[in-house]
Amino acid sequence: MRLILLFILSHFVVAPAAAEMLSGPVKVIDAANLRVGGQLVRLQGIAAPESGDRCPLRTVTIKCGRIATTALMDLTAGAKVQCETHGKPNAKGVYLATCKANGYDLSEGMVYTGWARPVKGSPKRYRAIEAGARKRGRGLWRGDFPDAVNKAAATR
Repeated sequence: MRLILLFILSHFVVAPAAAEMLSGPVKVIDAANLRVGGQLVRLQGIAAPESGDRCPLRTVTIKCGRIATTALMDLTAGAKVQCETHGKPNAKGVYLATCKANGYDLSEGMVYTGWARPVKGSPKRYRAIEAGARKRGRGLWRGDFPDAVNKAAATR
C-alpha cells in the first residue's frame, strides 16, 4: 500500500523546470535577444544596449544599440547555435538561456567584444573578460555604456 501511495504522490510533486535545449534557425533581435528555432531567448549573464540606444563616444553620439546588435549577428553568422534554457519563460514567452555558437559562449563573446557587460551572478570569468575589453578599449569601452546597461550590470 505504501508503495502505491508513494508512486501516486511522486507524480504530483512539482519538480523544477528542466533545462531545455533549443537549436535551429537564428534571428538576432538585439544585442542580448535572439530567436532560436522559433523560440525567443535572452542571453543569460549580460546587459547590453537595446536596438535604439545611443551612446557618447568622444565628441559624438553613436547608434550603439545597432552596432551591438551587429556584433551578436557577427558571432552567430553561419554558426550552429544551441541554447540551454534556465527555468520557465517569462510572461512574454522569453527564456533566459546560455547560448553557444559552434561551442563558443555568446554572452562571453559579447563581453569580450565590449558590447555587453556582465551582470551580478554571471560567471566570474565574465568579469575578467570585461576587464580585458576595458583595458583594450573594445566596443563601448571607447566611449560609455548607456545608463540602463550600467544600472543593470550593477543590480542584477
